[in-house]
Amino acid sequence: MKTDGLEYAMKMTNELAYSIDKKHWDVSLLEELGSLRKLFIHMIRVRNVYCEGLKYGNISFPGSLPSTKLNVQLELKNSCAALLENFKTCYYKHITFNGSEITLDEVYSTAVQHEGIHQGQFSIALKANGIKLPETWVTDWHL
Repeated sequence: MKTDGLEYAMKMTNELAYSIDKKHWDVSLLEELGSLRKLFIHMIRVRNVYCEGLKYGNISFPGSLPSTKLNVQLELKNSCAALLENFKTCYYKHITFNGSEITLDEVYSTAVQHEGIHQGQFSIALKANGIKLPETWVTDWHL
């Protein structure tokens, strides 16, 4: 399975951890949204849930919350690599996703969409708080 679109989406999320100063990571940008650190831990958890599901044929949220003491940048990178590898090596044609059977392509689309939803939320929250967006977000998406 080709994974270029998902790789791009995950790298754009990961870019936040490399381009936004860590002093902003624990600031609640919007009450309903939370902090960048919470987003990063959430995305690591979600990617891990997808990885397990692709290995065993059953994706079930919420999954386990990663340790708050982890190296966020490293785990974002590792979770990206692991999910791409699991998509490439998955032999299931259908996966059980929260009780429903869906195709591997649908799982892939859902993973891309999940990254994009949070990128949209955080682009608005960062701008609202006067925090500069990653340069790749500005150039690629004309923000």
